[in-house]
Amino acid sequence: MVALVAYLTILGLYVAHEQGRLVYAHGQLEQLHAENELLTKVNTALTHSLVTLQALLNSGFAEPRFNDIELDFASLAPNLPELKATFPEITSTIRRFERHLSGVGEQGERDRLIALRDSGQRFAAELEQLETRIQGQVAQLTKEDLALIRSFTAIVSVAFLVGLAVFGSAVMVFFSRLASDIKSAATRAAAIIKGYRGKPLDVTRHDELGTLMVDVNRMQSEFANREQQQEISHQHRFYREKMVAVGSLAAAVAHEISNPINSISGIAQYTIDSIRSHKRPDDEALCGNADFILKQTERIALIVRQIADVSAPRSTEPELLNINELVQTTCSFIRYDKRFRNIQIMPELDHDLPAVRAVADHLTQVLMNLLINAADAMQEVTGRTPMIRVATNRIDGEVSLSVSDNGQGMDSALLEHAFEQSFTTKPASKGRGIGLYLCKTLIEELGGRINLESTVGAGTTAQVRLPSQHG
Repeated sequence: MVALVAYLTILGLYVAHEQGRLVYAHGQLEQLHAENELLTKVNTALTHSLVTLQALLNSGFAEPRFNDIELDFASLAPNLPELKATFPEITSTIRRFERHLSGVGEQGERDRLIALRDSGQRFAAELEQLETRIQGQVAQLTKEDLALIRSFTAIVSVAFLVGLAVFGSAVMVFFSRLASDIKSAATRAAAIIKGYRGKPLDVTRHDELGTLMVDVNRMQSEFANREQQQEISHQHRFYREKMVAVGSLAAAVAHEISNPINSISGIAQYTIDSIRSHKRPDDEALCGNADFILKQTERIALIVRQIADVSAPRSTEPELLNINELVQTTCSFIRYDKRFRNIQIMPELDHDLPAVRAVADHLTQVLMNLLINAADAMQEVTGRTPMIRVATNRIDGEVSLSVSDNGQGMDSALLEHAFEQSFTTKPASKGRGIGLYLCKTLIEELGGRINLESTVGAGTTAQVRLPSQHG
């Protein structure tokens, strides 16, 4: 824009300068035409008067009378002052002619008329010379004027074409760059929406589009911060859900542990009482008691180890996992929950499965949620033995984990909303509607998918599919 303004300013100054020259040349031409018109007018009148005077002198009258031609010469008088002012170089000639003109009518009129004729002829000759000179000036000035017009037209045309080419090129470069920058900003905005969080967009402009680029980068930064906060919130929620599941098992686990502890305590107290009463038990009884205590402590250790395996913090990064081991550990641990006391859990595991890359805690949480949902769905089932089948196998190059129950099932209307956040069919005391939503979120983060199939009165199957890791 600065270059365009400078170019237009220079071109405008040149046009104004040349226009001034043309106006000046036109003024000179008008002045010369006016002077030539004056000369032609005076010369024509003077020539006519001289012709009339010569005819009078040739009439044969001994003394011709000036009165016969006075009106012809009278028409010259009004133009003579202007002629003297315009052409001061012939002032003396005009004055001489005026003297001869004023002296006519006195005695010896013929001689004075002859003198007037001679003076008029000299006057006419000088007028002819002036006309010739002015016509030459007019021709020269007209030639120069035409050359100036041609030069002006050529320069302005070339300047216009050059300016049009340069400005057109600049406009094309500007708009092509503008289109490229707009495309870059739009592409980056779309990429940010899809999850791009890499290097910010380079801001190469300082206009409104540059401000938009800055806003796009700010949007990317805000999205990254928001996702980080959501991830933190997600981890907190995941941990709370896990602790809720673990907490619901605490009473059952405590009951499971209290049984062997009470048995150990009873055997130990019996042994102590026998020793104190001097009724020392025989070696076989002592071995039996010790063996019983050992089995009960192993039972406690197994329960504690299962609790530790499930509840201990693990890596939040994906790692290669044996999904069958995870299923066995989770199913063994969850049996302690009182909701599973009357439910048969039937693992059907494919032992030739490849490893999967996943976060162990996430898969554990997903399986526990699916098992608890299955158990809740069979709380009011009558007339058949409640069963949960947990199966692993390979389908179309993927590892499949399915949890099937023979509970109440769901109709198609409920299935459509099953994975929505905060949607639940359970009472408020049993669920908050984030179990299946959390399962779907965790599985999709691992690159897998989850779906439900259900028949009212027959049961529900939740199937998880994850990419397998070969080698």
